[in-house]
Amino acid sequence: MTTNPVRLPGKRPARILLVEDEIFIRMDLAAALREAGFEVIEADRADAAIEFVESGEPVDLVFTDIQMPGAFDGLALAGLFRARYPMVPVLIGSANPALESAASKLGKFISKPYDPGGIARLIAACTQ
Repeated sequence: MTTNPVRLPGKRPARILLVEDEIFIRMDLAAALREAGFEVIEADRADAAIEFVESGEPVDLVFTDIQMPGAFDGLALAGLFRARYPMVPVLIGSANPALESAASKLGKFISKPYDPGGIARLIAACTQ
């Protein structure tokens, strides 16, 4: 069952930048978020997410994994968003609970394994 799009007041559906290198996790989360009515932009590494945002494309929330290949990890991506886009909420996920302290300084920490429905509800609360 499709829900109504999660729209910002008087605007388009909320746009979520989902950054996760594990394809099946990313596909599962993206599907749940789209089902909940979000527009989802997928990236498999932080470098690609940075390129997307620096192209001038707006995002309403970033959900990123911490450990990814590439020049930047999810913590660096979250730090960039805190510095350049402080009004954009950042959710940071990891299977490593030892990273929670560092992640919590930059955004909200989400522990793996993810509950896609729970993530969709949390994102809905953060973007309204």
